[in-house]
Amino acid sequence: MSLVQTEVKGAVIITGKQLVVLESNLEELDVSSDNDEEVGTKEVKTEALQQLEEERKALEASRTLLDELLSKAQEDAVAKAAAKSQDSSTTGTTVTFGDRNSGQQVGVIYSGVHGAVFGRR
Repeated sequence: MSLVQTEVKGAVIITGKQLVVLESNLEELDVSSDNDEEVGTKEVKTEALQQLEEERKALEASRTLLDELLSKAQEDAVAKAAAKSQDSSTTGTTVTFGDRNSGQQVGVIYSGVHGAVFGRR
């Protein structure tokens, strides 16, 4: 896992925890506002509820963006790994055996040699 992925995952976790706390606060404030009958207290709690609701929307938007960023970082990591793998597998090697253009020289062969004739020119 890359550093970017680790940081984004950490941010997603923190945002999730903040959402849990915020939703808990919203529920507590909503329940307590039902019990109060003072006009001034109701206005303050209504304003606080609206502010907490806006914070919740912002946190949800942040979490959505962080999830998309994490997905993009994972796609980039896979693409880089695939490109690196392809680069290492397609690297060609040129071997020169001399200037006479005759004979045969073989390194490691994992299969049979067919159609080769030895000793004739």
